[in-house]
Amino acid sequence: MSQAINWTQVQTRPMLMIPGPTELPWPVVQALNQPAAIQYDRGFDETVLEPTTLALRDVFQTKHEVLIMPGSGRTALEAGALSVIEPGDRVLVVGAGQFGLLMREIMNRVGADFTEFTVELGARLDLDRLAREAERLRPKAITLVHNETSTGATYPAAEVGAIARATGALFMLDTVSSIAGIDVRTDEWGVDLNMTGSQKCLAAPLGLSLVSVSPRAWEAMEQRKVKAHSYAYDLNRWREQWMPVSRGGKVPDGTPRRQPVSIPTHLTEAMRVAVRLILEEGLPQRFRRHAVAASALRAGVAAMGLEMFPDPSIVSNTVSSIKAPKGVDTGAVVQTMRDRYGVLIGTGLAEIRTTTLRIGTMGMTASPHYVLPTLSALELTLRDLGFKADPGAGVAAAQQTFADAS
Repeated sequence: MSQAINWTQVQTRPMLMIPGPTELPWPVVQALNQPAAIQYDRGFDETVLEPTTLALRDVFQTKHEVLIMPGSGRTALEAGALSVIEPGDRVLVVGAGQFGLLMREIMNRVGADFTEFTVELGARLDLDRLAREAERLRPKAITLVHNETSTGATYPAAEVGAIARATGALFMLDTVSSIAGIDVRTDEWGVDLNMTGSQKCLAAPLGLSLVSVSPRAWEAMEQRKVKAHSYAYDLNRWREQWMPVSRGGKVPDGTPRRQPVSIPTHLTEAMRVAVRLILEEGLPQRFRRHAVAASALRAGVAAMGLEMFPDPSIVSNTVSSIKAPKGVDTGAVVQTMRDRYGVLIGTGLAEIRTTTLRIGTMGMTASPHYVLPTLSALELTLRDLGFKADPGAGVAAAQQTFADAS
């Protein structure tokens, strides 16, 4: 009896096709291989940290300040919330998945008087109903997850931003799985706090939180009745201790600055390189690459006889949520793809954990070099688990999509 071949023997680790963290470009990896630096040295502030934050403005499509802090996307969300929201402030939270619910929990922790605007998982957002609810509540802030990682759905941030402006609310946008992969127009959409992390479409290592701050958000911080309850993540301290007067801060231009929290030097250097690569590629080209890669993945999935989870009008170009075949254990799919074929994808989350699979097309992985092997591994895995599909159909359909886009 022949023994099953372990195809992962030739790999040192699985290919990361999960919805983040994602694969890192080699120049970003090289940036981590540097001697230790001093985070409070003026040279680091002026030659690494500041140039990186200024370059990130172009990625965020904003003229305003972008801040870098140690942490993750969740750190950015909490820093944004605790900086502008005081106990008792009304907040309207759009909850369309696990990460919308995360913002609900954060708002609960900071003492907000929050109202959840529930959206069925994978369903479209009823903008008219949201506008009526916002007009009724007149909240201090409206929060939205632009790209809901748990369901693979992208929501109309521009329209929600218009609703926020019409009701005088701050617009707080979670772009953790969209920034640098999907077009995010911070200023044009009226985003007051654009909150994200480093490890997804930015294609930088996990460990940095990023927040862009509008003048309206700074004003809200200045008008607080009491100081934010966090010392390290009070964003207003950046304005007081690090931002120069010429950019709306309180530090005289040309004088030394203080970081309100120690910044990881290696991660910042890696982010600097990641941002350089993004801007060298060009945002329109990068967004199109992600769109084509996601379209190819969806074509491959359809050719295999599988369906996407969210409404077709809101499918994401960075996270594909796929309905698992009936009778197939999603956990077994993930384990088999990883252990036998060397490709790591994810299951769904919470109530759709056992019925959906999630595949990321982010940064480097939004390309044929990653999408085609992933579809091949998925097809082989499903075959191993008893699901029958035409051999090679998924890869062929994806190849055609890539060819048509050339």
